[in-house]
Amino acid sequence: MTSRPGVGGRIWTLSNGLSFMRVLLVYPITLCLLSEDPGSRITAAGLILLAGATDFLDGLLARKLDQVSDLGKIIDPIADKIGIGAVAVVLGLSGAIPLWFLAAVLVRDLLIFAGGMMVQRVKGVILQSTMTGKWTAGCVATYILVVVINQPAWSLLRDALEAASVVLMVTSFVIYARRFSSVMRAS
Repeated sequence: MTSRPGVGGRIWTLSNGLSFMRVLLVYPITLCLLSEDPGSRITAAGLILLAGATDFLDGLLARKLDQVSDLGKIIDPIADKIGIGAVAVVLGLSGAIPLWFLAAVLVRDLLIFAGGMMVQRVKGVILQSTMTGKWTAGCVATYILVVVINQPAWSLLRDALEAASVVLMVTSFVIYARRFSSVMRAS
């Protein structure tokens, strides 16, 4: 739950750099989605895939290069929340995804973020993302990618990913809520 010795305060590591890069990719992705140019959707999809690759690589490299840090435990899930949230807002406001889905993504992420900040402030513990949380982010990101690509032949895949995302969002939220409660009750 806390940083490994020797890495704790390091900020500029390759793995943290990839997380920061994912945050920076939000701007060009949203610009592409807001553009009227038909090719901008393909560019947005490519940038989303690049963001997904950085998400996969940052954790892998952090472990392989012994760069696991408290900052990395914070910035990685925040980068996911910012990226998914910003793209979901653009897609929701344009009518590409249902507003209820947008609300579910934003409310879940805000509650998890607020709970994590409270645990860190009150207990001094940084909670790492759970595997279910990572699967949730991956499923929601894949759903968003399919929506951005917008192929009518993929409607069944889109609907399946939407349903799976909802199930995973609820499941991961329950897991985070239980962990929050357990940590807050511990002495």
